[in-house]
Amino acid sequence: MSDDRSRRDSYDRIAEIYDRARPGYPAALFDDIITYANLDEHSRSLEIGCGSGQATLSLAQRGYAMDCIELGARLAGIARDKLRAFLRVRVITGDFETTSLPHANYRLILSATAFHWLDPETSFQKVHDLLATDGALALFWHRPVLTDLTRHTLAPLQELYGREAPELTVGFQTPPPPEAVATEYDKSLAASGLFVDITVKKHYVATEYTAKGYRELLETFSDHQALAAGKRRRLLAGIEALIQSEFGGVIVRETVALLYLARRK
Repeated sequence: MSDDRSRRDSYDRIAEIYDRARPGYPAALFDDIITYANLDEHSRSLEIGCGSGQATLSLAQRGYAMDCIELGARLAGIARDKLRAFLRVRVITGDFETTSLPHANYRLILSATAFHWLDPETSFQKVHDLLATDGALALFWHRPVLTDLTRHTLAPLQELYGREAPELTVGFQTPPPPEAVATEYDKSLAASGLFVDITVKKHYVATEYTAKGYRELLETFSDHQALAAGKRRRLLAGIEALIQSEFGGVIVRETVALLYLARRK
């Protein structure tokens, strides 16, 4: 479940790019979370790994009280500035795994594209301990998918990656159609023995990027950040040029926002 945890810090080094480039999540996903968790004006939530506040803002704008913990100081600073007007939202700079937080306090704990960095041996237990009785957990990620809308972009991009950064093509699989995207965490949540009423929901998202915007998005991917600097520059420059010359200067990235919901046992 865990990626190379040494790559977690790479996001904070590119905090401003991360804030510009990373996509948000559809409103319907937050509707699902709010309904499942039975949130009301008295509920308090905890967000693990809030980054620069993309997901946080969607709940803050609806008036909910939140504590948000973020490992990266620069990312936490951007989130703090973005959320300054929301007096019921607090951003904490720290590591979720080692930061002391009040037990049995939160009606909802959520994490957007961050939970996979945590140690599964301890993270589920800590979430369980922090949730109030019958509190809810919401974990969500964007997963790449492919339809006829973007199929024509796949082969040219694969060829470029094979030439400039073949290590990123190891184990590469063509993205599935939206209805076939694989789930991961439902079995892990069940195996922990700490959660019940586990539910998986999928929301299709198509995001259009300019050539420069897509290059910035790729810069925020930890496997691209792990490349040697010169190789990364050549790869990203080649992708930007390809989008300009072959795709009319824009490219669409298709994803499914994959949402896992579970209730504290």
